[in-house]
Order: sequence, then C-alpha cells, then structure tokens
Amino acid sequence: MAHLQQDAQNIMRTKPEEYGVVFCDAQDLILSWDLQAEKLFGWKYGEVLGENLFKLILPGEPASHPSPRLRSMHQQQSSESPVTLQVHERAVHRHGHVFPVQFIISALPGGSIFAIFIRNHEAIRQNTMALVSRAFQFEVISAILKMSLGPELLKDRLKEILAYTVNLEELDLLPMAVIFLVEQDSQTLKLNVHYGLTKEHTLACEEMAFGQCYCGRAASTNKLLYISDIPVKQCLQNRLGFPHGHYCVPFSSQGTVSGVLCLFIPTDHQQNAQTEELLHAIADIIGKIIDTRKMDLQLIDIVNDLRASIIALREEKEFSNSVIEGLQHGLITLNAKGVILKSNGIARKILHHFAPELEGRRLESIVGRENSALLLAFESNKGHNKEREITLINRNEEKLILRCSVLTRRDVESQDLGFIILLADISELYYVQREMEKMNRLSTVAEIASAVAHEVRNPLAGIKIMAQSIEEGAGSEEERLECSRRIIRQVDRLNELLTDFFSYARPVIPKKQSSSLRSILAETKPLISNKLEKQRITLVENFEEGLPPVNADPNQIQQVFLNLFLNAIDAIRQEGTITISAESLKRQELPRYIKMNHLLPQGSHFVKVTFGDNGSGMPKAAAEKVFEPFFTTKTNGSGLGMSIVYRTLKENDATISVESTEGKGTTFTMFYKTG
Repeated sequence: MAHLQQDAQNIMRTKPEEYGVVFCDAQDLILSWDLQAEKLFGWKYGEVLGENLFKLILPGEPASHPSPRLRSMHQQQSSESPVTLQVHERAVHRHGHVFPVQFIISALPGGSIFAIFIRNHEAIRQNTMALVSRAFQFEVISAILKMSLGPELLKDRLKEILAYTVNLEELDLLPMAVIFLVEQDSQTLKLNVHYGLTKEHTLACEEMAFGQCYCGRAASTNKLLYISDIPVKQCLQNRLGFPHGHYCVPFSSQGTVSGVLCLFIPTDHQQNAQTEELLHAIADIIGKIIDTRKMDLQLIDIVNDLRASIIALREEKEFSNSVIEGLQHGLITLNAKGVILKSNGIARKILHHFAPELEGRRLESIVGRENSALLLAFESNKGHNKEREITLINRNEEKLILRCSVLTRRDVESQDLGFIILLADISELYYVQREMEKMNRLSTVAEIASAVAHEVRNPLAGIKIMAQSIEEGAGSEEERLECSRRIIRQVDRLNELLTDFFSYARPVIPKKQSSSLRSILAETKPLISNKLEKQRITLVENFEEGLPPVNADPNQIQQVFLNLFLNAIDAIRQEGTITISAESLKRQELPRYIKMNHLLPQGSHFVKVTFGDNGSGMPKAAAEKVFEPFFTTKTNGSGLGMSIVYRTLKENDATISVESTEGKGTTFTMFYKTG
C-alpha cells in the first residue's frame, strides 16, 4: 500500500491541474481520490473509498455488473499490460447534473491497480470554442487595423470598416451601419459615416439629441445597448420597411464619449458576450481612428500656424532690419557684459575711425572705460531712457561729440538681457549751437542795452530840464525847490530801475533748504493784507493735507509770492478773488506736464502751486511775452518783475507758466521740487 501511495504522489505531481486522479483496484473499487476529483464530482475523499467508481459517477450504471470494467477493458485491448486507454463517457455530479468526461486509464505494473485520469470534456470544448472565438476576433481586429492604416480618405476607410463588419457571417448583422459623432456643446449625435442606408434614412437621423433615440442613450450612459426590437417610432426601423434591432456601441476619447457605432440586427439574432466584446473592440478602433485624424488635423494646424509664425517672424525681422538700417541715428545692441551684438550702418559710419568692425567688441574698447561707464551707469535707474553726451577724439585729433540714448533690453519675463544705444553725431550741431548762443547773448545784450537806455533816457531828460531851470535861476525859490524834489524823484526812479536790472542780471545765489510753502505764504500775507482789505479782494487757500516741503530758498520764494500778489491786485483793482492752490503732483500726471513744460526733469517729485485771479487778464500775445525782460502792460512798470520771478524760480529748480484770458483773469502755475 505504501508503494501505491508513492506512485500516486508521483503521478499527481506531474498531472495537469484540470485532471482528477483516481486509483482503483481490479474490482473497480476506489483506492484513492484527489482534490480535483472532489471538485469534478462533489464527493469527498472519505466518502468514496471502497466504492465502485463506475456505479458512483456514471448515470444509469446497473447495480450488478457482469465483470469489473477496468480489467475487462484492458483485457479486450491487449493481453499485455500495461495498456493506456482513452474512454469518453457522460458522468454525473453528486448533485445530479450530467456532463461529458474523458477517462485515461492505465494499469500499474502487476495489473491489479489502475490509475484513472478524469477531466471535464465540456470545459475542454468550451476552451476550444473560446480559442476559436479569440482567433476569429484577432483576425477581425487585424483586418480592421489594416484598413485603418490605408491611404484612403478617413470616411472611405470608415465605410470600408463598416462594410467588412456587417458582412461577417459570424456576427449575424444586417448589411447596414452608422457612425455618429457627439457634438459636445449641444449634446447631440451627428451622422458622420453610414453604410447601406438610403438618402431618406440618413436625412431622418442626420442630427439627433441624446434623449431621442437608443444611440443617444448609449452616448449619455457610455454603455453598449442591445435592442432586439425597436418600437420607438422616431427610430429608423419605421422607415426601413421591416423589423430589426440595434447594437448601439459608444466609443470614448480620454474618458468622454466621442461617438456611437450603430449596427442593425435581424429579429432572430442571438445575443452573446463574444459578439459584444468584438463590437466594443471595433468601436474602440473606430474611435481611435477618428481621434488620430483629429490629432492629425490639429498637428497640421499647428504646423501651419508655426509656418505662418516663422514667415511672420522672418518678415518682422526683415522689417526691423529695414527700420534699423533706415534710422537717421546709429543703433547698437549689447549684451549684459557690454559686448556689441548688432549695429546699423549709421553706427558703423560714426564709429568707423575707432573700430572698423563693431560686432563682438566690448563697448569700452571703442569709446573708453569712462564713457562706457557713463553710458551704462543708468542701469540702477530701472531702465529709464536717459540721454548722455560723450566726447571721442579720433586719430586725426578731431573731436567727435555724440548724443546717446540708452535703454535696457528685457525678455518676456522682464529679465535684463543687455542694452540698446542710439547714437547721434552732434559735433557740427554743437559748434553751431555755441555760435547761436553767442549771437543770442549779443542780441540779448543789445536788446537790454536798448531797453535800459530807453528807460534811463526819460528820467535823465527830466533831470536835465530841472537842472537847467535851477542853473538859469528862473522862477521863485519855491519853484527851484520843486525842481530839486523832481530831480531826486527821477534819481530814485533810476536807482530802482538799476536795482531791478542787477537783480535780474546777477541774481543772488539761493540758500536752498527744506521749506514749507504754507509757512512762506503765512509770512507773505501780512505784507499785502491792507491792500486786499482796502480793495475788497478775497484770498482763497486750497492746500493739500500733508503737503511735503519743497527744496528752495524761503526768502526768494516769499519775494516771488509777493510779486504775484501785487500783480494780481493790480489786475483786479476792486472786488475780486485770488486763489492759491497747492498739491503733490502724481507720478502718472508728470508726463502730461512735461509736454507743456520741458524744463521739468523726469524721475523727480514735485509740488504744483497755482496762483489765480479773476482780474482783467491779458491778450494771448501779451501772455506769451510776460516773462521777457522789460516787457510790461503797466504804464509805470519797469518790465523786470516777472522776468525776475522767472529767473528766481529757475535758480531754485522750479518752473512757472501762465494762462490768461482777457477779461476773465490770469493763472500762474509753478512746480517746486520736494525737499
């Protein structure tokens, strides 16, 4: 018996798992019964030992058998042992269901013990059918994949796939099919490709909402729908003329349903899982073909856009080069280390005597270290364009004066890449300007001399007449005393005129300090309060809260305010208003005022002060000359008051402008640097 158990263990170690192994003696009585046999027949090991194998597992086996079957079968096959037999029978499970089995019987040495290998033949048949079905599916998928790679247009390839699919006999389909694509925005199905349908049929289902048909339901649920018979009136079956059903198979792209494959079936069609599995695979391939085509079109669009962008960039480059070469100024671009990357023809012409080739040279090797540092020193000013003038001396000892504008080059992320420098040769202009300034000074001296002579001549003429009267001894003592008084007044007038003239010609150097405009105005008001009260003039003050101090000489600014007050009082005469306003000038407002007043420097902070009255005003021509020396609209004025105001403010880094309308009033606008 130990020998028998050892043999059984050796056989069980080498057997396939689907075989049950039973050992019987010559009387067909069971000696051993393994776990696979238990699974096949439902009997436990302890329940079958000593039982007759054939009576236990074969249905209808008679209670008494004429002879043991195992010995009898072997004796019939051969007189020699061992002999291996294959026998097909129908066995019965413990619970009564019958199934086909295969017996492989082999006699062990001695012929008294038999090993029987038993397996479920139905499982073998099913596995074989599954393999055949899988092979068929592989064949179909392979054919469809081959069609999908063809050179034809997309719709022709899809139509070929539909024709191939519906004509497969194994699938039992009607010769008609449709591919719908999902319109994501409107949640509708739109007919894309069809096979075997008439024009009337395609018009009926050209566009369908999700809720109107089974295909729409398949799209909304992303699940295959099998409909053996379609009673819904709005579906195509009512227009085909015979009953039918549908397979509605959705296909997806990145988790979103992109279309539905609709296949028509006859009423006697038998549904099975293998067919549905194959249809899922076909629908997925169709979905991938459509997605690939969409991606191809997108790629073509991208390539076309890229080609158009490259062409546009080339054209833009050509245009930029044309613009750069057409500039009347020289232009050079540098990297962050100061190496010249590109230059135009004007720049090369200007710097030809210093470097025949500019590209690849460091800027300092051409213009010198000091000039290079001067041009690029504004880097700390955050890229604001600033003009610089540099002087170069060429090999012929000739001076070359260049006016340069420097900008910072930045990329799209505002990272500094280098610099752009615009060059202009102003050597001739410089000398012309010097000559013009000399001529202007001579012209100004002549004008001032003429104006002074004119102003002095009248008092001198009066003095001469009075002096002659005294010399001739004409008139009484009282008349001669009056002549003396008149001489003194004319001398005083001359002294006042000369004082104003020297104030204009040689202004006192201002002692700039941080000064409060509100305090300066407070010091000025007592000097003119009597005049304001006497002439019934109202003073209105509008000062911004927290107004910053200005950097100026407070005594000189007080004199400016006083002069403006006196002019305004003279313009109003009786009953009017003088308005003084002061506010900080916002940075975004500065460019607008720079256009109107070029003396305002960029990058500074200013306080804007307006001095307005509603007096008689001035004509436009008079307003344009109001700051010129010796120009006046008064009968007894010297014409130097507003000139002195202009000069004083300029010395204090401030500016002034005027707006006046005859009969409505005058407004002076001043800008002071904050201290």
